[in-house]
Amino acid sequence: MQKVSHKQFVGVKMARTGIISELIDDCRYAAVEMYDTIVRDTTFKDCKFSSVNWRTSSFKRVVFENCIFDKVDFAGSEFFSTSFIDCTWKDISISNCSVGSKRLVLTGTKFVAVAGVESLARHELEYEQAIALLPQLLSKHQITIA
Repeated sequence: MQKVSHKQFVGVKMARTGIISELIDDCRYAAVEMYDTIVRDTTFKDCKFSSVNWRTSSFKRVVFENCIFDKVDFAGSEFFSTSFIDCTWKDISISNCSVGSKRLVLTGTKFVAVAGVESLARHELEYEQAIALLPQLLSKHQITIA
């Protein structure tokens, strides 16, 4: 497994590539195009993703641990045996994502403004995660609380 540490990727295009068997530690991705990317057997630890386009990518046996996702677009991506452990999702899209039978592991992950929550169907969420999703679900269905 190749290790990548303390790198910054700003305003680069890394689309239609592969990230295979890597340990990526404490890296920053800002305004990066990573759409149509294949990510396999890889762990991201303590990374920050800001304004990243990861649309229609494929993730298999991937772990994100203690990562921050801010304005990240995963729409149309596939997740198979993918874990987000103690991460933060802020203003991300998981619309039209395909999730394998093992589902996403979301242990300790905090949600703030997640589009496409229907991709989490059949998932078991922690109480705090469900409460964080409630305002946008109510708004989507034009439900108000008196």
